[in-house]
Amino acid sequence: SKCSPEDLATAYNNRGQIKYFRVDFYKAMDDYTSAIEVQPSFEIPYYNRGLILYRLGYFDEALEDFKKVLDLNPGFQDATLSLKQTIQDKEEKQRRNT
Repeated sequence: SKCSPEDLATAYNNRGQIKYFRVDFYKAMDDYTSAIEVQPSFEIPYYNRGLILYRLGYFDEALEDFKKVLDLNPGFQDATLSLKQTIQDKEEKQRRNT
C-alpha cells in the first residue's frame, strides 16, 4: 500500500525529531524539509526546522519558517512566542554588531 502524503510527512517529521534529540541538527533539518516537500500544508515541520535555524543563529530563515507556521495555523501559540523571541534576538545581535 502506498503511503499517503500525510503519513510520509509525519514519518519524516518524526525521524527529524529523533535526529534533533541526538543533536544531529543538519540531518534533522533535511528530514523536516522532506516532510514539507511531501506535505506543504503541514505546519509542524516548519516549526521544528525554525527552532533549529534559531538555535544555529540563522534568524532570518527561522523567522520565515515561524511566519509560515502562523500562515498555516494562526493559533499556534509556540510559533508566536518563537517568532517574538527570534525578532528580539535578531535586534539584539544587530545592536551588538553596530
